[in-house]
Amino acid sequence: ILLLNREMTANLSTNLEISVHCKSLRNRDVGSKSDPMCILYEKDPISGKFTEKDRSDRIENTLDPVFTHKFKIKYFFETQQILKFALYDCDSASADPGKHDKLGKLKISLAEVVQGRAKNGRPLEKGGDGKIFIKATEAVDSREAYVMSFVAHKLDNKDFFGKSDPFLVFSKQTEDGTFTPVGKTNVVMNDLNPKWAAVEINCGTFCDKRGDLPIRIQCFDYDDDGGHDLIGAVDTTPDQLFANPGKTTFPLINEKKRAKKKSYENSGVLMLQSFSVQEECQFIYYIQAGLQLSFIVSVDFTGSNGDPSHPKSLHYRNPQNPVNQYTTSIQAVGDIIQHYDTDKLFPVFGFGGVFGGPSGGGGTHFNFPLNYNLENPNVCGVQGILDAYWYTLSQVRLSGPTNFAPTIRAAIQTASNYQSGLHYFVLLIITDGAITDMDKTLAAIVEASRYPLSIIIVGVGDAEFDNMEELDGDGGRLKDYAGNRAVRDIVQFVALRDVLKRSGRAGDMYESKARLAQEVLAEIPNQVSAYLRKRRIFPSDVFRLYQQAFPAPPQPASEQSASQPDNP
Repeated sequence: ILLLNREMTANLSTNLEISVHCKSLRNRDVGSKSDPMCILYEKDPISGKFTEKDRSDRIENTLDPVFTHKFKIKYFFETQQILKFALYDCDSASADPGKHDKLGKLKISLAEVVQGRAKNGRPLEKGGDGKIFIKATEAVDSREAYVMSFVAHKLDNKDFFGKSDPFLVFSKQTEDGTFTPVGKTNVVMNDLNPKWAAVEINCGTFCDKRGDLPIRIQCFDYDDDGGHDLIGAVDTTPDQLFANPGKTTFPLINEKKRAKKKSYENSGVLMLQSFSVQEECQFIYYIQAGLQLSFIVSVDFTGSNGDPSHPKSLHYRNPQNPVNQYTTSIQAVGDIIQHYDTDKLFPVFGFGGVFGGPSGGGGTHFNFPLNYNLENPNVCGVQGILDAYWYTLSQVRLSGPTNFAPTIRAAIQTASNYQSGLHYFVLLIITDGAITDMDKTLAAIVEASRYPLSIIIVGVGDAEFDNMEELDGDGGRLKDYAGNRAVRDIVQFVALRDVLKRSGRAGDMYESKARLAQEVLAEIPNQVSAYLRKRRIFPSDVFRLYQQAFPAPPQPASEQSASQPDNP
């Protein structure tokens, strides 16, 4: 049972870390084993709907996954909190759970988890095989992380052909004396003297910020079938581990092997080569520091949308209910993003149409400002985007083709002017059909991956969107036709019709907007954090930039004196 400290019982709430592992899951794959991922949902006490709170890492090729990711959740004693742990077999990098096979789920109250009623396992529901084991511990808050680089020498060879493929798993001791995994390294293939890439683990997660907390480091030989063989392990503490980086070695002991062999010494030695403490680069910390998320919109005005005056057109405006799939997409994303932009000024463009007015020029345009201001394409807020869109429909002649590259290039130009770390841009492209400049679009996206920019593509209507799936990059980093690879994944594609089907209520636009926003924005936090972390821009840097850009107004003298602390 989780022991509640005095502060927790006084406040009747606390932050928890939830550990999850499973045994004997259903195998959904042919020729290999499932690749499980766990998503945590919490039930809204008012609407009764479950919303995603957190998700684990994906573990390849195993029916007995031990997730090193810790689910973070706040526990309120006085509130009934119903959780759902849903397991999926992930055969792609898609963030959409609907694209993965279900392995089962469990609904349970957080109170039961806190009381330890699931730590010995619960059967999975809804036809799932196997059990899920859930354990809660009190989280130790920290905004810092240990960055550790390890090497090992003379590891035992566990393979008949070739050499061991070692990786490390880190675990900390919990209140009941058991050890729970908190992180792991990459796998180094075919090497008995491996040097692993640096691993970053939150200080609170790693050892509760205690130098004397027992820590266990296990070295395994990776196997494709998920049955990783233990090479050896060492029990230590952070104080001992961090005392002499690059000097102290730790023998890795395999207890079974030692019991069988009197002359046994060790199964290799481990050394912490380098160690540092740095800020955590989580998305929420960047947002709290003042990161500005800026919204760019580009709307498809090609002829395949249909005559806007006809009810079957994707651009049709019903006088009784002025909503269509374009406005739904704009509002779904814009209503979320606008709250993270201080000035709420958003550039909005159209492509594939012949735009009227004095700035139209008479030909088809592929990045035309919908406010008809070539020098300043910004409009104010989401309502300003909608107003510009509806006005343009009264002026534009739908044309074609569907070229994405010009609008992506324009977004790159904007983002390239804001690389300090304070700004990040999200380009929303709404389209009804296949891309006609695929080569140029791929090249533009590969270039865009180097800038503070993410691209969301929403497909409207009933067209085939096969080439959009290619841009999503879920099968690996995108590569253009010249062989250049994107430095990171920045594109998320969602077909609105699929969202409507999954909602089960195609006529409920409020539900559809909420679901669409969740799906298209799901990858943005990781994309933002990855970009800033790679450039070594930390939340404190963003906070400093924010203070410089938006200095606080001076306080009146009376307020300044009132706010001064008393002298001791």
